[in-house]
Amino acid sequence: MIFFNSNNKSYLGSQFNLTKHFFTHMRKILLTAALVAPALLQQAAAQDRQISGRVTDRETGQGLPGVTVLVKGTTIGVSTNSDGSYTLSAPASASTLTFSSIGFLPIERPIGTSSSIDIGLVTDSKQLGEVVVSGLASNVKRSNLANNVASISAKELVGNTRAATVDQAMYGKLSGAVITQNSGAPGGGLSVQLRGPSSISNSTEPLYIIDGVYANNSSYDSGRGSNAFTAAGGNRQDGSTNRMSDINPDDIESIEVLKGSSAAAIYGTRANNGVIIITTKRGKSGRTQVGFRQDVGVATILRRLGQEDWTESKIRNFGRLRGTGTVAGEIARLNAAQAAGQIYDYEDEIFGNVGFLSNTNLNVSGGSDKIRYYISGSNADEGSIVKNLGFRRSSIRANLNADITKNLEIGTQTNYTNASNQRGFTNNANNDASVSYALPYLPSYANLFPVNGVYPDNEYGGENPLAIRDRAVNDEKTNRFIQTGTLNYYFLRNDRTSLRLNVQGGVDYTLTEQELYLPDDLQSQRANANPGASRYSKNRQLNTNLNTILVLNHQIGKIGLTSQGGFVRLTQNFDGSYTQGEGLIPGTRNPALAKIQTLGQSFTRNTDVGAYFQQEANFDDKVVATVGIRADKSTLNSEENKLYYFPKASLAVNIANFDFWTVDPISQFKIRAAYGETGGPAGFGDYFSRLLSVSVDNRLGLRNSTLIGYDKVAPERATELEGGIDLGFLENRLTLEATAYRKNVKGLILTFPLAPSTGATSVTGFPIGDMVNKGIELGLAVTAVDQPNFRYTNRTQFWFNRTEVTKLDVGTQIVGPGFGNSFGRNQLKLNESPTRWFGAPLVNGELTPYEESQPKYQMTFANNFTILKNIDFSFLIHVKEGGYNSTLTQLLYDEGGTTKDYSNAPETAADGTVTTLGERRYNQGTEGFIQDASYMKLREVSLYYTFKKEALGGTLGRAVERVKIGVSGNNLLLITPYKGGYDPEVSTFGSRPVGGNIDLAAFPSSRRMFFHLAVDF
Repeated sequence: MIFFNSNNKSYLGSQFNLTKHFFTHMRKILLTAALVAPALLQQAAAQDRQISGRVTDRETGQGLPGVTVLVKGTTIGVSTNSDGSYTLSAPASASTLTFSSIGFLPIERPIGTSSSIDIGLVTDSKQLGEVVVSGLASNVKRSNLANNVASISAKELVGNTRAATVDQAMYGKLSGAVITQNSGAPGGGLSVQLRGPSSISNSTEPLYIIDGVYANNSSYDSGRGSNAFTAAGGNRQDGSTNRMSDINPDDIESIEVLKGSSAAAIYGTRANNGVIIITTKRGKSGRTQVGFRQDVGVATILRRLGQEDWTESKIRNFGRLRGTGTVAGEIARLNAAQAAGQIYDYEDEIFGNVGFLSNTNLNVSGGSDKIRYYISGSNADEGSIVKNLGFRRSSIRANLNADITKNLEIGTQTNYTNASNQRGFTNNANNDASVSYALPYLPSYANLFPVNGVYPDNEYGGENPLAIRDRAVNDEKTNRFIQTGTLNYYFLRNDRTSLRLNVQGGVDYTLTEQELYLPDDLQSQRANANPGASRYSKNRQLNTNLNTILVLNHQIGKIGLTSQGGFVRLTQNFDGSYTQGEGLIPGTRNPALAKIQTLGQSFTRNTDVGAYFQQEANFDDKVVATVGIRADKSTLNSEENKLYYFPKASLAVNIANFDFWTVDPISQFKIRAAYGETGGPAGFGDYFSRLLSVSVDNRLGLRNSTLIGYDKVAPERATELEGGIDLGFLENRLTLEATAYRKNVKGLILTFPLAPSTGATSVTGFPIGDMVNKGIELGLAVTAVDQPNFRYTNRTQFWFNRTEVTKLDVGTQIVGPGFGNSFGRNQLKLNESPTRWFGAPLVNGELTPYEESQPKYQMTFANNFTILKNIDFSFLIHVKEGGYNSTLTQLLYDEGGTTKDYSNAPETAADGTVTTLGERRYNQGTEGFIQDASYMKLREVSLYYTFKKEALGGTLGRAVERVKIGVSGNNLLLITPYKGGYDPEVSTFGSRPVGGNIDLAAFPSSRRMFFHLAVDF
C-alpha cells in the first residue's frame, strides 16, 4: 500500500523534471560531440606529427647516444637512445629541429614535410659546448667561461699516437706551459710549469686532481748520487720518474688545466702552480660496449751526436792523453785496432738498441638508466734504446655510477697500478759510473767488450760503460691504489630550483721500492776502500681528501644562480726509509751483509683544512659573473690555526648573444676578465730548527744544526689578473681566443745565508721578495673544409711568458743548481729574470748576464684531415724559439777529444801550435756553454683507416661495430741549432723551479713508431 500526500507529490515531480532535463542535455552533448569529434581529431592530427631518425658521428658513422633533439623555440624534445635513434612528436607549427651534444657542433635542420631526419654531427674543435670546472662541485659551459682553461680530450690525448705517460701525451697540446723532459729514459720523468715559475726553492709542479683525488705526483730520490754510487752529489740529478707515469692514458676522458691563480683560486693553498684536473671515463646507459686496442712499435734514438775518429796526427796533437798515457803507446793501439778491424761505434753500442713497444687495452662499458659502469685493464711494455732497460705498467680500473633513488646518486672510481722501471745509470757521475758520462772519453779503438764474461777495465775513464749497462741495477717498482667515492643527494629538485649535498672522498696510496746495486768487481768499485754497494729504499705515501659541499641552483626569470659552499680536508703522510751497504760480500746484493751499513728514515705528515663559498650568476648566457673565497689553514705554517684567505672574481660578457647583435658572420664575441689568489705551501719542517745525530764514545746523541727554522713561516702567495677576448666566425668554424695575464708571486721562500756571528749558517723558509710573471696566450681553430667526403681542421696555439724579480729584501742570491760561474748560474737579482743565465767574467764584482732559459715563444700546429669518411690523417708540429741551455755534455766530448767536429777550423799559432775547434771550446768562457735550445719537432703524425659496420659484411658486422687500423709516430723529426747534447728539451735538473735547463750527459730522447689496431664490439 502506498500513501501520498501533497508534499511527497511535489518532491517526486521535481525529481522527474531534473532527470528529464539531464537526459535532454546529455543527448544534445552527445549529438554535438558526434558532429564535432571528427573535426577535432582531424585538427589534432594536423597539430602533432611523429618525426624519427638517427644521429651519428660524421667521422666514424657510429650512433651517438644522449644527443638532445629539440623543436626550436620550444621545450619539446627527446634524447637519442644507445644507437643514436630518436622519435619525437612535433607540433604542426614546428619548422626546425636542433641537435646538440657535448663535444660536437650543434646543428639545425628544417623539418619541411619530412617524417624522418638523420643527422651526422661534427666534432667541435673549440669545444664551446663542453662544460669545465667552475667550482669544487659545479661546472660551466666553455662558452660562458671567464678564464682561459685548456682542455685536452681523450682523442687528442691518445687518439693519434701512443705516449708512454699522461704528461708526455700533453706535449705540444697545452698553451702557457713549459714542459721539460728530465730524462729520455722509459717511463717519463717530466716537469710541467704553467705560466712561469711560482717559486724559487719549492716545487713548481701543478696540483693534479684525478677524479677528485688530490693525487701524488712526487718523484723520489733513489740515492744514486751518493758517493757509494756515482758521487754526483745532491739529489734530483738521476732523472727519477714522477707519479703521473702510473696513470693509463687510455682511461682518461678529458684533462682540464687551470693555468693561473684566477682560475685555480678555489683550490687555495696548493694551487700556486696551477691545477690539472683529470677525469676518467664513465659508462653510459645503453647496450654493453667492448673496446680492444693493441699498439705495437719500436723506439730508436732520436738524434746521434756522432764521434770523431782518431788518427796518428790527432793523437800527437792531443794534450790530454789517457790510456797508456804516451803518444807512442796510443798510436800502437790505434794501428793494432785498425789492423784487426776492431774500430767500434760505442754510441751505437750503448744507445743503438731498438726497443720493442707494446700497449694492450681492453674496456667494457654500458649500463641501464640506474647503473652505469666502465671497466678496463691495460698492459704497457716500453723497451729502451739501451739494453736491459725499460718500463712496464699494468693497471685495472672500475668506475661505477648509480642512481639509487630519484634524489640519490653515488659513484665510485677504483684504480690499481703495478709498474716497474729499469732506468740504468746516466746523467752526471763523478766516478764515471754512468754510461752517458763515460762515453765521451772513450776512443773508438779501445776494446771494452767482455771476454768469457769478464769486462776489461776502461783506461780512458773510471768505469767500463758496457759493464755498467749489463751489470749495474737501478730499478724501481710501484704499487698504487687510487679510490674515489662520490655522493649526491638532492634535498630539492624541480624545474626552477635544486639543492644538493655533494660528498666526495678519495685515497691515493703509493708504495715505491727502489734498488741500486754496483757489483764489487766493477772498476769504479775496486778503487773504493769497501767495494760493492747496494741500496734498498721504500717510499710510502698516503694522500686523503674529503669534500663536503652544498650546491643551490635557482632560476629567477632569465637569471640562473648557483651558490655553493663547503669544507675540504686534505692529509699527506710520507714514510721513506733506506738501507745502504758498502763492502758487499762477493756475489751478494744484501746490504745487511755489507761491512758498512747506513740506515735512514724520514716521516712527514701534514694536514690542510679549508672552507669556501662561491656565487655565480648567469643572465641568459649573456652575462656570467662569479665571486668566491677560500680560507685555508695548514700544519705546514708556523701558526697552524691561522686562516689564509684566497678570493676570486670573474666576469664574462657574451656580446653576440644579445638581441641587438646583428652581425651574423660573427657567431661568438665574448670579453672576459678574472682575478684570483692562490698559495704555495711552505716546506715541511721549515718552522723548526733541526737536530742532527751524533756519536760520542759509540753512544748516539743529538746536536744542533747550523740550519735554523723560521718562526714565522707562511705560504707563498700569488695574485693573478687575467683578461681576454673570444671570437667565433661563420658558426664557429673559425674561432680566436686571446688571453693576457699578470701573476704576482709574493713572499718567495728561500734558504737564506746568515752571518757567522749568529752561530748558524742559514735560515730556511725565509721570505726574501716578490716576482711577476706576464704572458700572452693565443689560440686559433679553423674548420677550413667541411664536406661529406673531406674535412680539414687546424688548431694553432702561440704563447710566451716573461718573469722578473720585482722586490728583493736581501742582496743578490745564487739560486738553483750549477757547476760554477764558468758554466752559467741563475740568480735572484732585482729587475732581472730568475731564469736568466749569468756567468764569467766578473764585471765590477758582478756576474755577466747572458741569455734567458725560458723560451721567447712557443707555437703548435695541429692538423687533422678526414677523407672519404674512413681515412684520418693528422700531424702536430711544435716550435720553440729561444730558451737557452747550459750544456756540459759538449764539454765532456771536447775534453775527451771525441766531439764530431773536434778537429774542424784549426788555427796555427806563431810557434806552430795547432789549436782545433774542440780545444777552443773546451777552454772557452761561459758564453760558449749557454747555447740556443730552439727547435721544431714533429711531435705526432698518424694515418688511420676505419672499417665501419656496413663494410664488415654480414658475418663480422653482426658482432663488430668498427675496426680501425693505422700507423703513427712521435718525435719523428727534430730541427734545431742546438749542438750541446742529444735533445734541447732534456735537462738533468728539469724538476727544479729554476736552473733546470742544464744538459749534463742526459739520457737521449727516442723516436717512436707504432702500428695500431682498435676493435669496437
